[in-house]
Amino acid sequence: LIVRHDVNYLQATRLVPTYRAATPASVSQIAALPSSFVPMQLGNFETPMGNAGYQSAIGLLPEWDVLYLTCNSSLTWAALQRNGYSAGRWGIHFRDETTQRPLRFSSYPRLSVNASTTNDFPTSSTGISAPGWDVPHHPSVGFMAYLVSGRWYHMETVQFAATYNYLYNVDGGPYPNRQGSLGLLKSQAGANTTRGAGWAIRTLAQAVAVTPDSDADLKAEFTASLEANINYYHGRFVAMANNPFGIVDPYGDAYGSGSDGKVTEATWQQDFHTAAFGYALATNPSISSAAKTKLEQFFAWKAQSIVGRLGSADSGNWFYRDAAPYTMVVAFVDFPNFDSGTGPWPSSWRAMYDATFTASPGLREDGPLRGGNIPDPTSYWGNLQPALSYAVEHGVPGALDAYNRMISASNWAQLASGFDSFPVWSVRPR
Repeated sequence: LIVRHDVNYLQATRLVPTYRAATPASVSQIAALPSSFVPMQLGNFETPMGNAGYQSAIGLLPEWDVLYLTCNSSLTWAALQRNGYSAGRWGIHFRDETTQRPLRFSSYPRLSVNASTTNDFPTSSTGISAPGWDVPHHPSVGFMAYLVSGRWYHMETVQFAATYNYLYNVDGGPYPNRQGSLGLLKSQAGANTTRGAGWAIRTLAQAVAVTPDSDADLKAEFTASLEANINYYHGRFVAMANNPFGIVDPYGDAYGSGSDGKVTEATWQQDFHTAAFGYALATNPSISSAAKTKLEQFFAWKAQSIVGRLGSADSGNWFYRDAAPYTMVVAFVDFPNFDSGTGPWPSSWRAMYDATFTASPGLREDGPLRGGNIPDPTSYWGNLQPALSYAVEHGVPGALDAYNRMISASNWAQLASGFDSFPVWSVRPR
């Protein structure tokens, strides 16, 4: 049987993003989908997972999952499951010897595959080494395959991915660390990076979503960790004053050895982080009402990092036509204080804009979107779509105006049409 779900319904549940693309069955990606499966095959994944640059696996969902939602080809139904099984090739499968299930965080507060303050490491494996899992580049695995099949294997794949991200972070000591069984996923130099923290939050939210309520132990573990992360980010950036730009601790030179009097951060990494929290909020996770309120408040703060880059031509704003540079200047000192929130921080979006574009990008008047490899659908203009779309969807102040500035640009239609062939970043507001 070839099953075809109601993909509009699937997107309406908000467990998956809503996509604008309408992908023709003739695109090369459809022909490249796996037509068979043998254990440990690569499928459509890349190896090594940490390859730099565009990967079809990177996004809130990987390309093969998105194609099931955007393309009517009969090949996508089986292919997304075959890629789900291919996730079994990565070395993420750590079972508790007593339960034979993915481990409970509270049972292993010091265990780590990376570094442990108590030298608590898993037993060394034997046989052929599995390919390495890379937290900053890891895709969503098993999630869509589980939604459309209900197969236990795919559910456990999601759980194993979330568990491995927990194990990869150091259990304690100087930050960044996961703070034992809390499983914090901090956006700082170290195990995660800004994007890695975002993708790990995405995966944790998916684990909360797919773990049945009847699986009380694991459901409680994943939920508690998601709440702990919400509390951490809310406490750091909302409960106390921090920068007003929605910039979480950058992976840029804030923690490097640079002495250039500024901090430069990858805009797209911040956008990935924003998108992940927007997506987590959209899934309506089974968390307490207090945690839900904190998640809403943190996302509203975090979304300023994309809304603020799509400002009007007014003097104090970042100009929307230049919203997608590879990097942006986020501070005018080598080591701004994110711990206390005192910075010091730039005085305005315009100050950050001027420092980023020391050579003038052009007139501050309406016109086509610029830079960021536009109109390539895999460009930085593509990367920012999920973050901006969730800002609109969740009603963040200024988000709809920012979105309308973008889609009113003369070359927006060209970018939007490109998403039909490369749909991963074609997320739109629901």
